[in-house]
Amino acid sequence: RGRGVVSHRGNMSLDGLPRHTRTVGQSELVERLVHVAYTDLQRLCTNLPGQPELDRKRELMRYLHNLRQRLTRLHVLVEWAPKNRAAQIAVKCGDMMGQLRQHDAAFADAADRLYGLRQQMDWAAGPLYDTPGALDVLCNGKYSNLPRAIADVAPKPVPSETDPELIRVRDERCRRFDVEIRGLLVDERKRGNMPKAMRVFSVRNGECVVGVPGEYRATLTLGGPPPLPPRPEKEEKEEGGGDK
Repeated sequence: RGRGVVSHRGNMSLDGLPRHTRTVGQSELVERLVHVAYTDLQRLCTNLPGQPELDRKRELMRYLHNLRQRLTRLHVLVEWAPKNRAAQIAVKCGDMMGQLRQHDAAFADAADRLYGLRQQMDWAAGPLYDTPGALDVLCNGKYSNLPRAIADVAPKPVPSETDPELIRVRDERCRRFDVEIRGLLVDERKRGNMPKAMRVFSVRNGECVVGVPGEYRATLTLGGPPPLPPRPEKEEKEEGGGDK
């Protein structure tokens, strides 16, 4: 058997490993100890009144002894953990084992996916016979579905402006817009949101012309306001000259 050789290229740092080892901070330990001590003291204050003096002294001594033992353990742990290299190594080893378990699960999932993909590729590599076309040729002596098959894969021609179907669809949309605009105008008039002096001059081709006679006219549509007209070149030149 060959011997495995491990090469060390520089000092590898394991500080960047994700934390997998369950650890407890010193502040949390102190908080837990204080909480337990306070809870036990409250229980003594509730249960000791009314008991004989000897029993009260015994319970108080037991509480102080347990509290002293816990504080001593906490002091030893606080002094030992930061300086002990074995504790740091144990935490790093736990992190490494957790990371290796994650890699193992990822590799197993990748292998399962590759096996499933291989089976799908076997199915995809199989011949796809044109059974309906073969039956058509055998029964009718010709391939009657060929024009339809070509039409399905052929690019659709762009309809021209004079196409009757396009004109029909456009007129139908304009008619729907006109009906919806008239309905909105009726609703606004019923609610009293439309000024009394405003008149509706026409509703045609998806546009509504409203205004006040002798004052102004406005064209409204359901598609939002029209784009702003381009600024005249004379105004652009004057603004440019003023900046200079």
